[in-house]
Amino acid sequence: MDPKSTAFHLYKQTLIRKNTKPIGQIYSYEQKDKIGQGAYGSVYKAIHKVSKQVRAVKVINKLNIKYKERLLSEITIMELLDHPSILRLYETFEDEEYLYMVLEICQGGDVFDKVLEKGCLPVEDAFKIFIQYMRAVNYYQGFKIVHRDLKPENFLFQKKNDLSSLTLIDFGIAKRCVDKLKTKSGTAYYVAPEVLDGLYDHKCDVWSAGVVLYVILCGYPPFYGENEKEILTEIKTGSLQFDGDEWQGISQEIKDFIRSQVCPAEKRMLPKDLLSHKVITQYNQKFVQDNKLISMLTLNQWVKYNPIRRLALFYLATQLDSSELVNQKNCFFFINTSQTGLITQQELSTYLKVNKQDVQKLWPLIDCNSNGFLDYFEFVAITLTQQEFVKQLQFMFDFLSQQDKVISQKSIKSIFDQNANFNNKWDSISDTKNHLAIVNQHEQQINVKNIIDKDMDFNAFKAIMQ
Repeated sequence: MDPKSTAFHLYKQTLIRKNTKPIGQIYSYEQKDKIGQGAYGSVYKAIHKVSKQVRAVKVINKLNIKYKERLLSEITIMELLDHPSILRLYETFEDEEYLYMVLEICQGGDVFDKVLEKGCLPVEDAFKIFIQYMRAVNYYQGFKIVHRDLKPENFLFQKKNDLSSLTLIDFGIAKRCVDKLKTKSGTAYYVAPEVLDGLYDHKCDVWSAGVVLYVILCGYPPFYGENEKEILTEIKTGSLQFDGDEWQGISQEIKDFIRSQVCPAEKRMLPKDLLSHKVITQYNQKFVQDNKLISMLTLNQWVKYNPIRRLALFYLATQLDSSELVNQKNCFFFINTSQTGLITQQELSTYLKVNKQDVQKLWPLIDCNSNGFLDYFEFVAITLTQQEFVKQLQFMFDFLSQQDKVISQKSIKSIFDQNANFNNKWDSISDTKNHLAIVNQHEQQINVKNIIDKDMDFNAFKAIMQ
């Protein structure tokens, strides 16, 4: 079969399962494994029974849900986003009483803990943190999303004492914003003044990001008061000061860099400009590594794979913790020089030192969601080694077979049928849709026979994954 005839169109959201079966059949966790408490429910450490992955399960009592639309919006946003520094949602479960969100687990504490522990962080450490969360901001703002609650407590580390494992969490009050927002939201120390005025846009997150950098560098917020009212008055009327002893050894250039964020909205820099600022580039070069995970040989090999193998690896790539993907993350950012969180054909061609046309020929089989870019999960799928995925064969088989004894045309069709729920959902508000990447109707209507022509049991699946 011609490999090009096996190209398929698949959204990342399609790979996030909405389960109706009891969560206890898939995960094991106990009340003593509680690791956190949120506004809607408790968070527990859990183990996936087949993959042995350690996860966090947020258990939400449906009777306690005050703002149902807000929770559904949070889930929808998390399903969409695919970035190394944004918390992953793996799947959801629901029964009569509870909704369960299965999330990436972060066991290294948050940035606020780190500031309390150290008092303040050295400049290099502070910028290591800043670069990670600003990349995340730059990425999600490409989807017209505003987080509205960026603060040190919402930046977690996956691993203890590993500043490179930063993860942005809590999209509970995030909004998809095309026009101006009016609802006053956020946390007192970090909220932008225009939010208090009730008319603002995505730039409010840049203000908050600048305040977080200020706090990391000196150990205290720039605007302070004895109560929330005083803090908010300071934010609206006060000016940014660098008077403390902690600022004596910090350059004027860095202070000006913070001022370019903590300033009136009309003067505030955009995330993409902050990431290309000369203050950032000198530190960024220290943190980005080329692990040489991808080559034209890798890509040519990938397009020849059985489509079931490609589908299995795309699924697995959405299900692995970022802490297991350090090499992939480093290489991804090395290639993604624009720091958008989406690799372009030109970026990949430049990295591979080939003509863009060489990459274009293979693009339909690597850009599975047909958005014109190489998303993070697509990149991970292509670069996973056999050593990395061979221990998860049963896990992948269970998904492809939809928990049946065989992978069949019916089970594969049921996976692709989920695409219909997401078609065109984000087109009107996303900047990430390449105008050249037009998905043809025949690509939307998957010919399942091109993917699997007969039932496949576990042994047959194992054979194609060798």
